[in-house]
Amino acid sequence: MPRFFLIPFIALCALSLPARADEVHFDDPAADVAAVFDLIEQRLALMPAVASWKYAKSLPVVDADREQVVLDATVARAEKLGIEPGSARTLFALQIEIARRIQAEKIDAWRSGREQPPPVRDLARELRPALDDIGDRLLRAIYLALPELQRPGFANSPAALQWQKRFGADAAKLVGALAALRDTPVPALARIKASAVLRIGTTGDYAPFSSDAGGILRGADIDAAVQLAKALGVEPHFVRTSWPTLMGDYRGGRFDIAMSGISITAERAAEAAFSASYHRGGKTPIVRCGRETSLDTLEEIDQPGTRVVVNPGGTNERFVREHIARAKVSLHPDNRTIFDEIRLGRADVMITDDVEVELQVRGKPGLCRATPATFTQGDKAILMLRDGELLKAVDGWLANEQRSGAVTRRLESALATAPVH
Repeated sequence: MPRFFLIPFIALCALSLPARADEVHFDDPAADVAAVFDLIEQRLALMPAVASWKYAKSLPVVDADREQVVLDATVARAEKLGIEPGSARTLFALQIEIARRIQAEKIDAWRSGREQPPPVRDLARELRPALDDIGDRLLRAIYLALPELQRPGFANSPAALQWQKRFGADAAKLVGALAALRDTPVPALARIKASAVLRIGTTGDYAPFSSDAGGILRGADIDAAVQLAKALGVEPHFVRTSWPTLMGDYRGGRFDIAMSGISITAERAAEAAFSASYHRGGKTPIVRCGRETSLDTLEEIDQPGTRVVVNPGGTNERFVREHIARAKVSLHPDNRTIFDEIRLGRADVMITDDVEVELQVRGKPGLCRATPATFTQGDKAILMLRDGELLKAVDGWLANEQRSGAVTRRLESALATAPVH
């Protein structure tokens, strides 16, 4: 038998130093997967102790009634988390099968005298509570890792291959069962409550709403998301997304809500729900100082000699594509460095939301707002899964935040403190 589950997998992963309690970070998908592997190992690593109890009490390895109760309860909890029950049953039944074999092989070794049994630990008072706790944490870990487990090719990913190389056939079977897990529709708010987690998609590149500076997330929407999770009685988990992949990540079930200064558009609203608006603004040109009066209208901007820079995938690119036909348009994929293209003379103008223009003008000498007016008016809101109870809860919380002035205070604080790249 391979020496299975003796070294926790996650201990082999490179771990960063503990973060401060008040710091907010993106979730690490690799760590989510490693946690699943680690908890499976922890559970099966207790099987020699379970076998020792059964050996000392002359009990059979197989306790079909107990196993069925545990399996049914586990699958029922998995379904509340939106994990399809058939695929969940396959995974946990496989763990029971492996656990039985480990116990049987250990008892055979003790009976033959090849090994000595470990000290007996109480099954009812110590081992089963530990197994139940690991089982609950494993379900939650699977829930968080599910988008990664469902990625095409997960079974051949470096982490999965490393696990299989270390532990052989049992690990290969478990990886296959993990890769076969599927999600199932569950009311979003009920699932969030069952998991005790609110998964928040954010880009981390759109100050003052969401910025990733040195691995620490900050911004008005980051602070708001933390408070929303607290109001729902759950933990906030921040999921990295981007403007080009936002709706694909939404369809892929990678987050429950998204908060990153997201504008309401007809295309997004056709697929997702939106909260009530918490900010109104519009598209505004930002230029090098001294060019404010020469690039303050769309007609002046849309000239063959003008260099327009835009970040791809969001409403900025859509606006430029719809309104700029003659100027030279270049895409710059990093929203955090795009304004340097203007400041350093590699572009003439960017058209973006007025709140972002205000932040950049405050923080970067040499950049100016081209016009006091905006070209458009639009609303920003929380994008979320279509679920009436979730929408009701979010809108109720947001209305209280607006009445108390918290929304305005968060934005003003973010404008004053946001890092300007």
